[in-house]
Amino acid sequence: MIGRIALMGVGLLAVVCGVSVSAQNSAAPPPPRTFANACATCHENGGLGVRILGDRLGAERASLRRDPALPAAYIRLVVRSGMGAMPAMSRIEVSDGELDAIIAELTQ
Repeated sequence: MIGRIALMGVGLLAVVCGVSVSAQNSAAPPPPRTFANACATCHENGGLGVRILGDRLGAERASLRRDPALPAAYIRLVVRSGMGAMPAMSRIEVSDGELDAIIAELTQ
């Protein structure tokens, strides 16, 4: 009985808010995460990551795009575990496939 009442309440809320369940299910999936939309905010154009890496490694190695010396395994470890000001990024935030593509972009 309580479950039925809760279900009716959700249905009523959807009607009041003008949201249909089918509309929620037909929403387009989010675009894939790339370096540009997952990393560049910090790691390009003077972002926090560029400034921190510049202090630690020198200005010539501050941009991830210009440092081919970073091994793929290291990039993966830092992205998944975090390091210093770099927060760990879960597989929900960046999938393994998306991370593979980001690493390929950085190590080409």
